[in-house]
Amino acid sequence: MHRSIALAYVLWFFLGYLGVHRVYLGHVGTGLLMAACTVVGGLVASTVIGHILLFSVGVWWLFDLVLTARMAGYRG
Repeated sequence: MHRSIALAYVLWFFLGYLGVHRVYLGHVGTGLLMAACTVVGGLVASTVIGHILLFSVGVWWLFDLVLTARMAGYRG
């Protein structure tokens, strides 16, 4: 099933750190993992682990800039 690529990118931009765009595109497991990493990272942000988790989610979010189109079914 093809989803709206425009909506996927809007979700990626505004709620991407919570994995909402991934859930919308049917990648529920990785979307929930992204949300969990963000929440846990935010709760322990004053520790090294928190910084690592939040940095990892930030990098993952940037990779999804490219991957979101593929997940939405765009073949261009």
